[in-house]
Amino acid sequence: MVLTIICLDLTDSYGQSLEFTKIPSGPVNFDLEVDVAKINLHVKNTSSAPVKVWVTMDTSKLFPAHRAYFCWEQCYSFGVVDARNIAGGKPLTLKPGQDTSAFTAYVDHYAVYNEPRAGTSTLVFDFFNEEDPSDRITATLVFNVGTTTSVADSDLYNTGLVSWDPSSRQFIMPNTSNSAGLDLYSMNGTLMKNVHTSNLNIPNGVYGYILHTVTGTQSRGIISIY
Repeated sequence: MVLTIICLDLTDSYGQSLEFTKIPSGPVNFDLEVDVAKINLHVKNTSSAPVKVWVTMDTSKLFPAHRAYFCWEQCYSFGVVDARNIAGGKPLTLKPGQDTSAFTAYVDHYAVYNEPRAGTSTLVFDFFNEEDPSDRITATLVFNVGTTTSVADSDLYNTGLVSWDPSSRQFIMPNTSNSAGLDLYSMNGTLMKNVHTSNLNIPNGVYGYILHTVTGTQSRGIISIY
């Protein structure tokens, strides 16, 4: 049986053998000038036997202009949400009664555009026993980066020059962009392709873009393709 207690923006769970001994009581605020936003948690094995603990990360509420990663036994790269699915991923073994500070969650607000972007990113982490996945604890961490009072969600950056028409599966660009190029990027900053306004076979998701106009100027933004 797992008991979950919800407090504000934090979900703090107590499993049969795991508990948090250090965890924020709500959203954590960061200045826009910080190199990277980070939150450290302490996790304790309250049982009388060793426990191998895995961590998974839910990034479904990550601000589109941010990227996230975490460290647990080792640090994983951007985009790794379940270390069990990658070569070299491994759990951290906690001895009976051991309280560890080995976990840190990171939000990089420079990663997508190489310049800081204010926004709120919410990450959900599940810590669970390898031998009994129902024995788990869950933390919801809210990162407020920069001045976020006017930032409700990713719509802040969906007001750019480029929009997406799902019925025709075409990009809609202003008339002044005729003959211009549109570079489409994955949210980890990788260039996907230079695209045109014709029908496109592009997977649904959130992408960054750079619009190159005929005059040589550039406009950046975020676009949802669905």
